[in-house]
Amino acid sequence: MQHLIDQISALPGVRGVCIFDKKDGVLCGGTREKLADGLQQAAGTHLLRLFQLGAMSGIDIRTAKFFFDRYVVIGLPFQVGSALLALCSPEADCPAVADAVLRLTMKMGSAPIIPAAAPAEENQAAPETMPEPELFPAQLQAMLCRIEQALAGAIGPVAGMVMQDYIDRWRQNGPAVPSRMAELTNMLTEEIGDPEAAQDFVAKIEKII
Repeated sequence: MQHLIDQISALPGVRGVCIFDKKDGVLCGGTREKLADGLQQAAGTHLLRLFQLGAMSGIDIRTAKFFFDRYVVIGLPFQVGSALLALCSPEADCPAVADAVLRLTMKMGSAPIIPAAAPAEENQAAPETMPEPELFPAQLQAMLCRIEQALAGAIGPVAGMVMQDYIDRWRQNGPAVPSRMAELTNMLTEEIGDPEAAQDFVAKIEKII
């Protein structure tokens, strides 16, 4: 476990990493600088509440981010009742950190378990064409993080809440495949009231998808 923490702590822009447990609080961790007292405790409590609310609402939250003046908190469910959180500097490449954290936890066998798809019914006719493969969770999350970052530049700190709402609608209408990313970004563009900000957002998105 500590090996995983050390690997994440070494990522550029990461200032502190820990496992936060609902009962025991901050468990194993590592920091590059002295953090404010109670910072990891507060961030971990908020993350667990968010994950719990998501589960109660049937929303599969794989990662979450909180933006503060001095830090960006990236967290993901780790085990039942616990979360892994990374405190990053504001100038850190948050999408890259989130992607690396997901890859490392999956490599260590600690990532959230993805429910298996329901088995196909016997004698079901095969489709004439192969369906487009869905993005892997790490690939999808990295792309969504970059889109959210571009959206935040257009509408500010509410981007996270707006993004989650539209992602839920988007995923209800079909699979998370590359060809549907434009559908999501078009929905987000319509949310931006300022034409100039919307144009800047579209320019950034074209480099992402």
